[in-house]
Amino acid sequence: MASPAEIQAILRDERKLHEIAKAAFDAVDNDHSGFIDEPELKTVMCSVAGDIGMDQPSDSDVRDVLRELDTNRDGRISLDEFKVLIKQVLELMANQ
Repeated sequence: MASPAEIQAILRDERKLHEIAKAAFDAVDNDHSGFIDEPELKTVMCSVAGDIGMDQPSDSDVRDVLRELDTNRDGRISLDEFKVLIKQVLELMANQ
């Protein structure tokens, strides 16, 4: 795991942040559509929940996350919208 200082360096480097977000996005975008849709989001949320020992998310949970990330309200998550999530996660990790 990266140290808080390493994470801060990533947050200050827009190119590196983009690379990390793109790699994570591509791993979730199973159909390679260039967007993450609700089924893809549910798959990744279920996987993460299982990895950390949490209950599986409900369909309602998935829709809530989709609504929060989908700032242009087109029903799917673009790379730019996903990058906001990655940045938030990194900021939380840097402050632990």
